[in-house]
Amino acid sequence: MLTLRKSTLKLPSEAIRMRYISTHGKSTADLRGAVAQCFAPDGGLYMPENIPLLPKAFFNNIEEMNVREIAYVVVTTLLGADFDAAGLKAVVDATFSVPMPVKDLRDGLSVLELHGGPTLAFKDFGARFLAELITRFPVNDGQRHIDLVATTGNTGAAIANAFAQKKNHDVVVLFPRGALTRSQQAQFTTLGPNIHAVEVGGTISQCKRLVVEAVSDSELSSLFVPVCVNTSNILRLLPQVVFFFHIYSRLKASGTHAENFNVAVPCGNLSNLVAAVMAKRMGLPIGKIVAACTANDDFVRVMAGDLAPDKVNVNSRHTLAWAMDSGYPTNLWRVLSLYGGDIEAARRDIAAISVSDDEIAGAITRELELSGYMADPHTAVALAAIDEAALPAGSHNVALSTAHPAKSLDTMTAITGRAIELPLQLTRFMTKGVVPAKLPPTYAALKKYLMKL
Repeated sequence: MLTLRKSTLKLPSEAIRMRYISTHGKSTADLRGAVAQCFAPDGGLYMPENIPLLPKAFFNNIEEMNVREIAYVVVTTLLGADFDAAGLKAVVDATFSVPMPVKDLRDGLSVLELHGGPTLAFKDFGARFLAELITRFPVNDGQRHIDLVATTGNTGAAIANAFAQKKNHDVVVLFPRGALTRSQQAQFTTLGPNIHAVEVGGTISQCKRLVVEAVSDSELSSLFVPVCVNTSNILRLLPQVVFFFHIYSRLKASGTHAENFNVAVPCGNLSNLVAAVMAKRMGLPIGKIVAACTANDDFVRVMAGDLAPDKVNVNSRHTLAWAMDSGYPTNLWRVLSLYGGDIEAARRDIAAISVSDDEIAGAITRELELSGYMADPHTAVALAAIDEAALPAGSHNVALSTAHPAKSLDTMTAITGRAIELPLQLTRFMTKGVVPAKLPPTYAALKKYLMKL
């Protein structure tokens, strides 16, 4: 068992009310421990011990609230006892500062676009929230932080952009050798001296394991503060709960029948799936939650009862939805913990669907023909899953659009035969970045590298 360092996260002096419990059920922590340790001593991940229920009055006029107002209510309900109101409001305002439109595609179908941020992917929200919070309330004042992230693309770019130029913060982005194109690497290799790219000669699962070992190394902790900033960190996940309340508010504002709307979530590491279930537990009237998976279908098999959770494979297949080509889904045990490990109970809320590359391409082409909407491959996974999920007739369906089509430029051009215009957010990366360091997939190599930074 790994020995985890003692947390020194600095928070205001108010009493901390929320406790966090490991998904394995043996370890508890306050927010200090949940954020700074990230990984519980029993091997699980931290979740709030209780999911607070929002008062019914909140929903009465939610259509009159903007996303920042909604986010402030949701976030303060989850974290209000741990941070002062003014500081938390500043974090929320900085996080939700880009458009999040809900667009109607055709009768009974909408998308929530989450790619208006600096790296054109939904992960900008969680990354920005974590960066703003941890720099306002640092793990240890005055001590240098090294923030570690393992990525297959979007996560590393979002974290690097969120922490770029932040004082006392260095970001180390680990990615598997050969997994990213030069343009994808440029989204974190062109940002400045506090961003460090490391190409690991191994899998994404090995990259994640290296992060766990670094955060748990007491010798490193005596030199600087190592922090995991993947979705293992609870602060990355919490702002995503806001997405689903925002959908409801926009559906109500448009006059759409919003009660018991169904939502389809592209699933790689399952963070948005966890967030959707949490939103439902907080009182949001969500109907079915569609867990839209690619050919990496271990979660689908777990939900079907065909695969035990502890037998999930750490390998991954390459698919058109490349950012979802994760190995072991990080938040699997968070999903299961919300249902006490009862798969049958989880099935009552969640429909897990796996779609092939052919079905992804077909969904892109079909939606372009039917509504003129250009869905990227990750969004197309959700659209294809909606078609397969046999959802109740008459209910409104919403797919999360988690990335801009330009992030999959070659794939989109090949499928649609159309040129995709590059947004300004991507053109700013069209410069030569630093050459990534190259390391074998061993912790000894990473530790040596970190100690020289």
